[in-house]
Amino acid sequence: MARVIPDSKPSLSVVFPVFNGVGWIGRSLQKVDAAIAAFPFSSAEIIVVDDGSTDDTIREVESTEISIPLRIERQANKGRFLARRRGLDQATGDFLLFIDTRVFLDENAFAYVGPFLDDPDSQVWTADVHAQTQGNPIARFWKAIEHVAWRKYHNDPRHLRYGLDEFDYYPKGTTALLCPTDLMRAAYDAFTPTVADFSKINDDTALLRYVAERQPINIGPGYRCTYHARSTFKAFLKHANHRGSVLIDGYLHPGARFAKAIVVVLVASPFGLLVAALWPLPTIAAAVAGAVGAGVIAKERGAETADAAVLAGLSIPFGIAYLGGMWKGVFSRFALRFATRKTAASAA
Repeated sequence: MARVIPDSKPSLSVVFPVFNGVGWIGRSLQKVDAAIAAFPFSSAEIIVVDDGSTDDTIREVESTEISIPLRIERQANKGRFLARRRGLDQATGDFLLFIDTRVFLDENAFAYVGPFLDDPDSQVWTADVHAQTQGNPIARFWKAIEHVAWRKYHNDPRHLRYGLDEFDYYPKGTTALLCPTDLMRAAYDAFTPTVADFSKINDDTALLRYVAERQPINIGPGYRCTYHARSTFKAFLKHANHRGSVLIDGYLHPGARFAKAIVVVLVASPFGLLVAALWPLPTIAAAVAGAVGAGVIAKERGAETADAAVLAGLSIPFGIAYLGGMWKGVFSRFALRFATRKTAASAA
């Protein structure tokens, strides 16, 4: 599956899905441009897929000065998964970089991974993502969550690779993913949705499981990027709700690390609502105690004190939005099954 060119440097295609990226897309493009300049790819191209933006995203893209050839693909708003597919269909490089609008790739990222790319075991790279937390408590919350979930790496950052056996224990994502283009095309071709709404698809987990079955995923401090999280409370709740939905798509299946916990939460949540209705004050007290406990656990597992404190402070609204998203994901999964059976019955 790996595509290796031993006698020359590989070529690169960069795919940027973007929706209303004004203020970010230009700087992100320039960061990628600088990183490409630090490693002699045989050729490089940037494909920006505008996913139905309603602001001046395209104008910002067109006015940004970079040295790499760039072209723009436009489509109605269909979500990041299909926007990336559109860019992937146009990609001509040996390697593919998926990167998001609010992500700044480190200038030395390609200089670090470039010498590894002729080794099939070192051709897939997920970025060491650093959240920009200054003046942004929302970013501190997500940083704490990520630290606790992937503490096997974050408590000891180093270059490592992992496959399916350790897939659920290390950071992964398509935030700044470098991968052989042919391998990602195969992953998309093999993808089977489990929910009806493509905006709720956990593309990170589903696609990367396919990748990890075939080539190890690498991560290390040398291949890093900075993520600028949205800073408003409204955006925080919306993102929490979305992550609850995609959790169902990515992890509610046999053998997944979080599958049993998901089932327990879904089964217990109706009873929790009943208890809250009957005994509101004790329920609030228990929720506050649980939030404080979450912060303490995060601190004990390596999160910074400020991050753990924000985690405690935002755990209750996060939990409500996240649980709502989980149920949306469940309903979307059942909707797809119903539609599939209805189509099959009609065909019969």
